[in-house]
Amino acid sequence: MVATGVYANRSSGNKINRKLKNKNVPFHGAGDGNMAEAITEKLSAAVPMEAQVGSVPYMKGGEPLFINMESDVGVLQLHGFTSTPHQFRECSQYFVKRGYTVYTPLIAGHGTSPRELAKTTANDWMRSTNEALQFLRRYVKHVFVIGNSFGGNLAFWLAHKYPGALTGVVSLGTPIVLRWQRIIYFRVYTYGWLKEYYRKLGRDYKVDYIDLSDEVSYPVIPVSSLREFLRFIRATVPALKTVRVPTLMIQADRDPVVHPKSVQIIHEHLGSDYKKVYWLNGRYHTLPDIDRREEVFHKVDKFIEELMTNL
Repeated sequence: MVATGVYANRSSGNKINRKLKNKNVPFHGAGDGNMAEAITEKLSAAVPMEAQVGSVPYMKGGEPLFINMESDVGVLQLHGFTSTPHQFRECSQYFVKRGYTVYTPLIAGHGTSPRELAKTTANDWMRSTNEALQFLRRYVKHVFVIGNSFGGNLAFWLAHKYPGALTGVVSLGTPIVLRWQRIIYFRVYTYGWLKEYYRKLGRDYKVDYIDLSDEVSYPVIPVSSLREFLRFIRATVPALKTVRVPTLMIQADRDPVVHPKSVQIIHEHLGSDYKKVYWLNGRYHTLPDIDRREEVFHKVDKFIEELMTNL
């Protein structure tokens, strides 16, 4: 398995240029045996500060991940709403084996406690995403952003805010229109004012924006954060016309959370000349964590290879 919550460097003789205490440990699952050792460092000193929430500890398995393969290509992976970098564990392993530097940050308010998420706004989510991009750019020349669900909205925001900073964007089930959207809005803006949290229950799956397939995510959603999330995704479409970076969109045709017409809206409004849609037949939402994930990883890998070949 991919090491989580660590900073790994391809060569044990080339330590990350930071004044941090570190300890060399075996790096299992990063590829073949000569792919070197990991350097474990204090995340509190190295991870962008917006990914830290005071002294609140990380959820087990929810830590951010950075693996420096000393490559020109870096993959920035942005997790979904209420989720953690854990949903990219297999994806991280795949791209490390391909030799890419990988960074999966923890978005502000996530991976700690729902109460901490309730303290954040879209500005905090965008700020931590920006910090993550700037952090990765210290190590690589070309950045590809993979955004899963809500992470896709953040990826498009980065492409809008920092034109020229990204080489490519991969959108995995990015929400523009949700399944059962009218019911969601009705609940959130009526009796939702009387509730602090929504509990993630199976019977709520079709009417709340949640992802029950994640192994490391919050069991409840702060209602205030859900409202903030809904406002944030509404702002995605107006910004798309300024996004010129090549984009690959992958969408399941029976996504139980995001309405498939979301990808059609994104494709229609996207300002890029290079925009491709790949459809998956099936009822999937968390695409990095489904039984067809190798198919998804392969499509993303081919997208990266194509763009790097044409540079």
